[in-house]
Amino acid sequence: MASVLKSVLCVVLCALALFLCSSPADAQQDLALDCCLTVSHKSIPKHVLLTYRKQLKVDGCPRDAVVFTTRKGFHLCAPPAEEELWVKDAIKFLDTRLWKCKGNKFHEKRCHGLKNLSF
Repeated sequence: MASVLKSVLCVVLCALALFLCSSPADAQQDLALDCCLTVSHKSIPKHVLLTYRKQLKVDGCPRDAVVFTTRKGFHLCAPPAEEELWVKDAIKFLDTRLWKCKGNKFHEKRCHGLKNLSF
């Protein structure tokens, strides 16, 4: 009977140790965000851009930004569209391109890079 209690006590202590050693911060490490720390105010040529996403402070990043992805896969950080007219124009250009590509089912050459992206 004593050996059964020792085994149960050992299992409980091991489970408690495992629980105490893992913290919520460790569990969240896999969910780390890739954030822009700085932005460039220099305009980016529209023909090299593929898509964009908006980075927001409320999502855990230090600043609001627009992250453009180029056709070669580079991620370029720009200020929010409210701060720079060229960013607003680039977003409008990319949204229009995506709308047209969806309309022709991504058959045009300029749409091939967008085909496998999820929106």
